[in-house]
Amino acid sequence: MKPTLRAGLAHELRFRVPLSKTVPALYAEAAEFGLMPRVFATGYLVGLLEWACMRAVHAHLDELRELTLGTHIAVSHRAATPPGLRWWCRPG
Repeated sequence: MKPTLRAGLAHELRFRVPLSKTVPALYAEAAEFGLMPRVFATGYLVGLLEWACMRAVHAHLDELRELTLGTHIAVSHRAATPPGLRWWCRPG
């Protein structure tokens, strides 16, 4: 790890929600998900947060020997996001 990796590091990732990242698309084998509204799925939201964190720390890691790995998440979101709208997250 490089000395530039410090607490308080921030990064923003913007993402336009496609139909493929909505609740009905989460687990095709789960009929229950198929009955849900077409809004950005929390399961995909967790992946988006992980992606933003990876981007935030990438420049501060030895990319040949180090990587990120999530072990805990505490998150909330304010409203459902339908496809076509932009979503953003700011880990840090």
